[in-house]
Amino acid sequence: MSLSAVLALPAMAAPLAAPSAPDLATTDGFRRTCAAQPVNADVLRTDDERLAWAICRDVDQVRQLSTWARRGMATLNRVQPQDYAAVVAEVERKIDEVRAEMRRTRLQLERVQLGAGRSLRIAPGQWQVDLDGDGELSVWERHFFALPKRRHGEPQFGMPSDDAGHYERHYDMNAVIDLDQSDVLWALSYHQFIEGLLINIRAFDVDLQRRELVLARPALLRQAHGLIGRGLATSGRLRDAVLAETDDQNEWISHPRQVNSVFPIPLEAADFTTWRVMLDQVGALWHGRHLLPTTAGAGGLLGSLAPVCPAGQGLDIAKLYLQPPPAGTRASLNRLPAALTTMCRKVDATHPLSPLPGRLERDTVGATGMSALRYLYWVN
Repeated sequence: MSLSAVLALPAMAAPLAAPSAPDLATTDGFRRTCAAQPVNADVLRTDDERLAWAICRDVDQVRQLSTWARRGMATLNRVQPQDYAAVVAEVERKIDEVRAEMRRTRLQLERVQLGAGRSLRIAPGQWQVDLDGDGELSVWERHFFALPKRRHGEPQFGMPSDDAGHYERHYDMNAVIDLDQSDVLWALSYHQFIEGLLINIRAFDVDLQRRELVLARPALLRQAHGLIGRGLATSGRLRDAVLAETDDQNEWISHPRQVNSVFPIPLEAADFTTWRVMLDQVGALWHGRHLLPTTAGAGGLLGSLAPVCPAGQGLDIAKLYLQPPPAGTRASLNRLPAALTTMCRKVDATHPLSPLPGRLERDTVGATGMSALRYLYWVN
């Protein structure tokens, strides 16, 4: 065998070597793992690979959004009225880009089935990314993905800061999570909700001259309704999966009997009860079993701001999404479309008014920051 052939052997063998296991628990491992991710998710073969791909894609989406926002903010002060339409078009383009990417990631998360097993170990505080695209790693970028320290009371959240001491005092840079199926469901529900919200937004166009929203793509409302409804179902599965866990090892969301968790807010039994009640009420409203109290003269925030329905009726949210008004329907803060009245139905024993808006109004008046954060975290 010639010398050149001998020297070529390692290069020939390299493509046949097994790829290194994903490492999302160290800074170097995270950088290396994400750099090696394929563009095409069809080549992914294992749940570990799918989770690594989804995490890396999501982090990169945060990077792209941050860079886009920084560059956009730098030009906003130079925008003239004649440029407003171009700004709106750029925002719409970005929304379409993000929701397409969210869909790709969601489809991979939906395929992950860990059962009672565990997958990757991750340490978000070790993920360091140049988020704003300026070529440097600022203090806030080094710690952007770090988790607030677990504590009773209100965690110390805030805008990204270049105060290193702030992160040392209030964040756990070494927090570790061993991913299990409940964590996958937590991520999946967020993807379903966010993608559904973005689709909902793109159902409308903005008429800048008349300051109105125009329903331009009614079919997207039906699509958004399905995705958000699936998000509610996934949140319910998440709750059940957490309560069913018998282990206690590097947990994310945990039930009251688990203590080895880095979830910033310890959840108590009452929180899981509230979680179920909230899901039941939101689900009933979303699927048309309960009606939204947007009744003229009925009082409450909705009755005051959105007096859509006549007395004795409420708004059927499911009908609004699944049988939306025609394309071209317009709405503004001062004028609700007459077509909305066709979405009202009589309040009766099988279709009562939802108690949810009143509950949220009461909670808003008396809520502490702690309560608001609990909702943010575990109800998605």
